[in-house]
Amino acid sequence: MVKMFNLRRSKLVLLTPLVALALLSLAWLQLNRKTYRPQFPLIKPLANDSTTPPPNTVSPGYQPGLIEFWDTLSQALIETAPKCSLPPEPIQAPINSFANVKKGFNYRPDLLKLPEQDVDDLRDAHSRFVAKLPELALHLPYAKGTKGIVTTASGDFVPILMVSLRMLRRTGSKVPVEVLMERDDEKTEICESILPKLNARCLILSEIFDAIPPKVEISRYQLKAFAMLFSSFDEILLLDADNLAMEQPEHLLSTEPFVSKGFVSWPDYWANTASPHYYTISSQHMPSPDKRASSESGQFLISKTLHTPTLLLLLYYNYYGPTHYYTLLSQGAMGQGDKETYLAAAMALNSSYYTVAMNVATLGFRFSNEHEFKGCGTVQHNPLLDYSFRELHNTTITEAAIKNAPSFIHAQTYKMDASQIGDTFGAEINMRMWGPKEGIMEKFGRDVEKEVWSETLYTGCQLENSFRAWENKTGVCKRIGGVYKFLFD
Repeated sequence: MVKMFNLRRSKLVLLTPLVALALLSLAWLQLNRKTYRPQFPLIKPLANDSTTPPPNTVSPGYQPGLIEFWDTLSQALIETAPKCSLPPEPIQAPINSFANVKKGFNYRPDLLKLPEQDVDDLRDAHSRFVAKLPELALHLPYAKGTKGIVTTASGDFVPILMVSLRMLRRTGSKVPVEVLMERDDEKTEICESILPKLNARCLILSEIFDAIPPKVEISRYQLKAFAMLFSSFDEILLLDADNLAMEQPEHLLSTEPFVSKGFVSWPDYWANTASPHYYTISSQHMPSPDKRASSESGQFLISKTLHTPTLLLLLYYNYYGPTHYYTLLSQGAMGQGDKETYLAAAMALNSSYYTVAMNVATLGFRFSNEHEFKGCGTVQHNPLLDYSFRELHNTTITEAAIKNAPSFIHAQTYKMDASQIGDTFGAEINMRMWGPKEGIMEKFGRDVEKEVWSETLYTGCQLENSFRAWENKTGVCKRIGGVYKFLFD
C-alpha cells in the first residue's frame, strides 16, 4: 500500500477525501439517531405495496442457467470429496477471549491428531477443488451490478425473520431481500403476499436440488453458503434471520472497505481455534492466534464480481462442513459451524478481505437479586468508521465514536418469536432484555428495544395465522400483547 502521509506535512493534509467521507458518515449517523423516531404500534408498508416487485429489485425465480451450473458444481464437489473421515471422538477447544489474548500469544492446540496420510488426502482433495475454481467461476449466473440482502429462513425462523425485515424497513432501507427456504412448505401467503410487500422474495432450495441427482441433504449451518451462491445479487449483505439492522445497510455496499476489498467480516468474542492441520491442508502459512479474532457470521459482505472463487471455496468448506471443515476450523469451540469458513476461504486463495477490528459489544440485563450479567444481544459496528480509524490513525475519528456507530444487533439468545418469547419475559424475566432505556438511548439514539418488541407484537397479532410454525399455537397475540404492556406501558 502506498504510503499516504508524510509526518512532516501540515496536519491539514490529513483531511483526505477518505477522512472527509468518514466524518460525513459519522455526521449522518448522528443526525439519523437524532431525527429517526419510528412510533409504535405499526409501520406503514413500502410505497410500492403490491405483490409485483418494483423495477430493478426482485423478481420471481432463480437466474437462468443456475440448475445447469449446480449440475457442474455438484459433480466437482463429488469428484473432490475428502477420502478420509475425521476421528469420531468429540473434542472441544479451550475458550480464550480474544480481548484478553496478549500480543505474541501463539498457542494453537492440535486436538485432532490426524494421521499424516489423512492430512495428505485432505490436502490433495482441497488442491484439486481449488484447481477447478477458475473455470467454475466463469459460469456462475448472477445479475452483475445488483445489490441486495440475502438471508435464510424455514419453519420456526420465518416469524423471527419477519421481525428482522420490519426492523430493516423501519430504517428507511429499500434494498431488496432474497430469502432462501429449504422447501416450499410455508403457507402461500408468506411468499406470495407478505414478503413482496417488504420488497423480499422466496428462493426455494429444493427447486435446484430436486432437479439434479443425487439428493442433497444439508443442515442449517450450510444453508447460508447456498443462499449467497444461488442469489441473483452480485454485491451481497448476508444477514441471519435473527439479526437486526440498526441503520440503512445500503451504504455498507457502496463505501470502504467493501468497495476496494469486496469482502468484509466481523469478529466474535473468542480467539481463533483452527487446527494446525487446516493450514497444511489449504497450503497456507499458519497465522498466530493473536492476529485476529474468530468470526461472527450473523452479517457478512461479499462481491461476486471480485470474489466468485472465494464464494465457491466457501461453499466447498460448508458442503463438507459437518463431516470435515467445521471441526478443522474450530475444533469443537463455541459456536462451531459455518462461521469460520468465510475468512478461511479468502485467506486460502490469498484474496482481498477486510475484518472489522472493533470488538463485538454485548447487550443484556441483570436480575434484581443477582450480580451475574445475562448477555442476550451482540452489537457489531460500522466498518467504514473502523476502516478509517485503522487505516488513517486519525484522532478525529476516535474509538469512542466507532463504539457509538452500531450497525447490527444479533438477537441470538432470546429470539423474537412472539409465540415463545412471551412465555419468558413478563413471567420468568420481568425486565427489558437489553438493559435500561437510558443506556440504549445513549448508544443508539432511540429506544431500539421498544421498536423490536413493537414489531414482535405486530407479527404476533397481525400475522398470527400466517405461519405454518404457529398452526397449533393459540393465544399468541394475547400473550405477546401482555408482555408489551408490562414492559412499556
